[in-house]
Parts: sequence; C-alpha cells; structure tokens
Amino acid sequence: MFNPNRLVKSAWIAAEVSREKSEKILVVEAYIAVSPLEGGFDADRYGRLVEDVRRILADNPDIDRASILSVHRESRCAALFRRGACEEERQPELVA
Repeated sequence: MFNPNRLVKSAWIAAEVSREKSEKILVVEAYIAVSPLEGGFDADRYGRLVEDVRRILADNPDIDRASILSVHRESRCAALFRRGACEEERQPELVA
C-alpha cells in the first residue's frame, strides 16, 4: 500500500457511520511528527508521506478520506484529507 519509506507504522480502513451518511477512512499511523506544532517536525518527510496518501486516495476512489496520525498521540495532532469541491477531478483536498 505504501512505499517502503519507514515513515508508516501501520494503516487500516475505518468506517464512520451516521444516520445521514457513511464514510470509508484510510487511517495512517506515522512514526514522524505530522504537525509543525509537534517537536521534531520535518516538512520534507511529512511531504513524502502526504504524497503517498494522496496517491492511494487517487487510486482508490471508494475511500472517502484519510487521516494521518502520529504515534506520538499526546500531541493530539492529525492531518485530514477530504474530497472537496474538486471531487470530479478525484483530487483530495487537505484540511487541517
């Protein structure tokens, strides 16, 4: 699923279901900081991970969005990808 870049600890598909809709979510747990608010944030490494996630979303249109989480959970930082107005182009939009 991901390029062997040693940035990802694990990844799985989760579902979010409500009365109005249901979404399939790719959850990615990363070994790196995922926010500039976290210590040790490396924009280049995070950028490579984001590219991988966007590629996977583009290749799998049945996945509605993705969430990238740091294994350093105490930071409570996450980056979310959602399909926005550009859904026809199948380009996920980054939402922070």
